[in-house]
Amino acid sequence: MPRGICKIFNWDGSGTSYDIKQEWGVSLSDGAISTLLAPPAAKPRVSNESRLEDGKRVNVLSPVYFQSRELSLEMHLIAASFEDFLTKWRGFIAALNASGEGVILQFQIYGQTINYRLRYLSCTQFAAYNGTLGKFIVRFEESQPSNGTSSLTLGTTSNNEGGGEI
Repeated sequence: MPRGICKIFNWDGSGTSYDIKQEWGVSLSDGAISTLLAPPAAKPRVSNESRLEDGKRVNVLSPVYFQSRELSLEMHLIAASFEDFLTKWRGFIAALNASGEGVILQFQIYGQTINYRLRYLSCTQFAAYNGTLGKFIVRFEESQPSNGTSSLTLGTTSNNEGGGEI
């Protein structure tokens, strides 16, 4: 599991935030940060292809725009008992769906804060072990990546707490 703190905030403006590890025992897997940092795909440039000319004309002066993307983040949930597991699981899924606009996933690592605006889509490949450990993949949609940097914003953290702009 990667080092760092992961929080979620609701887009609804209520200011509600949750440290997912403290609140529900949920943490991101090692590959999740790589998935988040991968750049979004560019949309095709405006072009015109005519049967009367060779090739096609491409407007290279227009700005590059980016496609929305779906992210699959592997996560783990650790609980003390099966009852605790179910309570934490239901609370985590409820928080992901609390706002119709989605959540802001904030990851703090190495003194940097990275924020992503995501909408919950589904949970796939769910597995529970001994009633106290769960491994699952949560699918999100990032609907408006911008400038090729996704929807992330960077900020500096102090003592691995708070900080960063949302």
